[in-house]
Amino acid sequence: MTVADVRDLKPGMVIDKDIVNMRTGAILIGSGTVLNRKLILHIKNLGLKEVDIFDEKSFLKEHPEDSLVIKYEKLSDKVENTFNDIKIGKKIILTEISDEVDDLIVELISNNNILGRLKQLEKRDNYTFNHSLDVCMLATMVGKWLGYSQIQLKQLSMAGIFHDIGKLKISDDIINKPEKLTKTEFEIIKKHPIYGYDILNETVGISRNVAIGVLQHHERQDGSGYPYGLKGNEIHEFARIIAICDIYDAMTSNRVYKRKESPFLVAEHLDDESFRNLDPRITRIFLDNISKFYVGSKVKLSNGEVGDIIFVNPQMPTKPIVKVGEKYINFLEEKKLQIVDIIK
Repeated sequence: MTVADVRDLKPGMVIDKDIVNMRTGAILIGSGTVLNRKLILHIKNLGLKEVDIFDEKSFLKEHPEDSLVIKYEKLSDKVENTFNDIKIGKKIILTEISDEVDDLIVELISNNNILGRLKQLEKRDNYTFNHSLDVCMLATMVGKWLGYSQIQLKQLSMAGIFHDIGKLKISDDIINKPEKLTKTEFEIIKKHPIYGYDILNETVGISRNVAIGVLQHHERQDGSGYPYGLKGNEIHEFARIIAICDIYDAMTSNRVYKRKESPFLVAEHLDDESFRNLDPRITRIFLDNISKFYVGSKVKLSNGEVGDIIFVNPQMPTKPIVKVGEKYINFLEEKKLQIVDIIK
């Protein structure tokens, strides 16, 4: 245990002793809580001068399951600062996030249930920011499944983090517009891969693979993508990976203009698109590995019932068998019901 001045608190630190309301005795922040920026601000607003925190190394020996959360918080804090700098015209200083990316990669490749882990992470009130980190983690897992080297995983992770940074150069009125974009507004949005590429091209230490992955992540196998209408193997593999992860995370997340969709419907959409727009080999690797995490998951059905996935057919991973109470629902045969969400 260490006594820390609240001015020295950083995301990823862990509270050692309950923080209580001295008047009522109510626990305000429990021991074992992993700090993020919101909690640190809350502690400062409470007027506290010092708090007890765990020694991180000792804590992680006892609670290895929290290691990914701690590494994620540290990276997210650094990335948020980087995004804010980009928005006001500053250049990216890659060394400020490099070590945190390395640490997160180590955690990701030692964890298999990426879907479950994504649900555990603290999200901030910024879709583009959350989406960028989600795509980073999903893409890193795909790289792991493809047998990428450590260097390739690092580059792919960076491409995931920065794939949408070009949007930081576009008006928030367009990015956060709740209605359908006009043709003119969509043409502006379509420039974000070029803006992102230009930012990265001026960044010391960025691999060309990263910059090209960002530039091409909206290109599609049949040539229907943008900004250049590239086809097939003209598209960098990083961009083909990010395209799949980008679609999956966007469709399974709440956005200002659209509610999230069922991961199973999104998986079916990706499968369909793999015959036209997406790399079929990478899409199959993504879906096959993601489906392994479904068994044991608790899901909500379109009739409001909640059940547990007990079996996933490797040939049809989007059509599992779900146990609800004492009954079993085989979604290969069920036509009326749908799985609308994975609860945990």
